[in-house]
Amino acid sequence: MNKFIRVLGIVSILCFSFYYTEKIALFMQQKDPLYETIMTLKEDYEVASINAVINDNYIIPGLIGKTVNVEESFRNMKYEGVFLEEELVFNEVYPSVSLKDNKDKIIAGGNPIHKGVYLLTNDAHIITYFEEMGILYSALVTKDTASRHLEYGTKINYDFANYSDVEKQINAEKQPSSFCFIKNNAELCQGKDKWLIKETLKINQSNFPTQYNKVESGDIILIEENTSLSYVKILLEQIRYKGLKVLAIDNLITEK
Repeated sequence: MNKFIRVLGIVSILCFSFYYTEKIALFMQQKDPLYETIMTLKEDYEVASINAVINDNYIIPGLIGKTVNVEESFRNMKYEGVFLEEELVFNEVYPSVSLKDNKDKIIAGGNPIHKGVYLLTNDAHIITYFEEMGILYSALVTKDTASRHLEYGTKINYDFANYSDVEKQINAEKQPSSFCFIKNNAELCQGKDKWLIKETLKINQSNFPTQYNKVESGDIILIEENTSLSYVKILLEQIRYKGLKVLAIDNLITEK
């Protein structure tokens, strides 16, 4: 019994010693001039998260924020002994209202801060032009068009009468789409465990003169069948004129 008590006492002393030593080390670290510099400057590099915006069944993605991991950053810079911006380590801070928690909502555009737009079309001539020019886009495909090879485009199932067959064709390419385009088919899309997207700007042959200059950052642009290539080229010029880029859908809606 006495031996047990002695052992317990020794273990207790060791635990206390380790705890005390750690506290001393932390205290000394926090008094290091480099550590104090990181603490002073960290707010200059931190970005607050932005909540996604939800309006009824629609959502516009937010943005992940970041905070400086002071301890990891200090360890990275300790060898040089000076503050180095490229050695900062960050922790991600997800918004309290995030796209990842609202997969049942329809994505109504990307966050405008990305300064980009996303293009969708089901027109064969426009798809050919995008492929020739190396422009990112998504092709809305049916059973008859799903087998077409695409270099710069991705495929989204647009055949609601033959949805399962088209999915098999797309999946066989080992590049399955994680998006479902909403077009009078909300219930079908919501049952597929996919991100739901809908155009925010629709361009076609008849409405082009009044719509093309309404392009804004974050737009999901649907270019409908039989829209002339000359109109498409003007649309692309308008996108560039407004300082925007054509992005893949993943990059447009990312919260990073």
